[in-house]
Amino acid sequence: MRKSWKNKLLWLLVLLLPFSFTGCNEAGDGAEAANDIQYTCPMHPQIVRDEPGSCPICGMDLVAKQTADAPAIAISSDLEYLLQPANQAVVSGIETAQPVQKQVQQEITMSGVVTYDTRRQYIIPARFGGRIEKLYVQFNFQPIRKGQKLYDIYSPELVTAQKELLYLLENDPSNSSLINGAKQKLRLLGATAGQVEQLIRSGRETYTFSVYSPYSGYVLDPAVAASPSPVATAAPAAPATGGGMGGMGGGATGTGSSTSPPVPSGGFSIREGMYVSTGQALLKVIDASQVWAQFNIPSSQAGQLKKGTPISITFNQLPDKTVQSEVNLVEPVYEAGENFAQVRASLPAGNTSTLIGQLITGKVTYNTGMSLWVPKEAVLDIGTQSVAFLNNNGGFKPISVRIGGSADGMVEILSGLSAQDTIAVNAQFLVDSESFIRVADNNR
Repeated sequence: MRKSWKNKLLWLLVLLLPFSFTGCNEAGDGAEAANDIQYTCPMHPQIVRDEPGSCPICGMDLVAKQTADAPAIAISSDLEYLLQPANQAVVSGIETAQPVQKQVQQEITMSGVVTYDTRRQYIIPARFGGRIEKLYVQFNFQPIRKGQKLYDIYSPELVTAQKELLYLLENDPSNSSLINGAKQKLRLLGATAGQVEQLIRSGRETYTFSVYSPYSGYVLDPAVAASPSPVATAAPAAPATGGGMGGMGGGATGTGSSTSPPVPSGGFSIREGMYVSTGQALLKVIDASQVWAQFNIPSSQAGQLKKGTPISITFNQLPDKTVQSEVNLVEPVYEAGENFAQVRASLPAGNTSTLIGQLITGKVTYNTGMSLWVPKEAVLDIGTQSVAFLNNNGGFKPISVRIGGSADGMVEILSGLSAQDTIAVNAQFLVDSESFIRVADNNR
């Protein structure tokens, strides 16, 4: 009986033995796995320990290092964008656009000034030498009319010509050829037909000969510059109304809202009692019944204007008043090292608001041909040339472009891009204060 009980106990131990070894192995594997975990400092990765603790350098708690067979973290779209390199993330977010081929209506705004028509400025010279006996004009910009007496002059030459005519009439009245020649000589010396007839009727020569104005306008000294500069910010204003010079008075017959031009302190250079020589310029007469609106514009815009182009002119002090005219002349000018163009348009001086020296603004609209247009911000001016940034395999490279006009926030591309290209909308965003742009060669 006792032997049987021992046999059963032995068989029980034999059956439990495998389970004991299995439990020991599992416990051993867990301890080994625990011993494989290493701890490091987040700030000093060179510090590695087999157990938790503190960093001997900074004192931070050590953290467990990621094992090689640890499961990978799932990367979302937001995390993927965050893990991109900084330059790639910035470039991928830049807005792009393609050049648009279209026709655009453009407007040119020009600043200018009202000035005299140079074709209506006349010089009154001395047709014969002599002495000024009486001067009937007293100050510069005095209004005169055609046929008004300007001065009386004594001239020995003129006295001799009168005596020749009277002698022929008295001693050889039938010699019409000589008589007509004597009359013609007086006319060439400046005598009017009425003065010649008066000489024949009176039969006596006059030693003081009156000279009359052949023009209507303002009278001034030839040395005085009448036309204001078109780029001046302020200029003397003279009334320029129509209807002859009676409505253009520098003082008495002005519009009331005008300011008379400044009178030089010296007045005229000629004086009563002064001797003048043949051909000397004595007075200048300016006819302001028709004046000019004169503008300065860049040479790049001059090609869009031609004779007959309609132009809308606004007076700066009267922004609600607009006058319609058309371009009469586009003149290229080189002055002070700059190229520009002067645009002239006629203004009717019958308008009481038209004053010489008045600042004005002109506007011209025209339609461009079919061309490429891009946003104005897409083109960067670097001084010597204009640059756009072309999309090149996910990146951008600068490329030189030639631009034309601009309108409605767009700029015209004359060369350098095609309609299939893609460019950055904001070129300035790709440039910082320390960048040096190397423009790519463009062989389009």
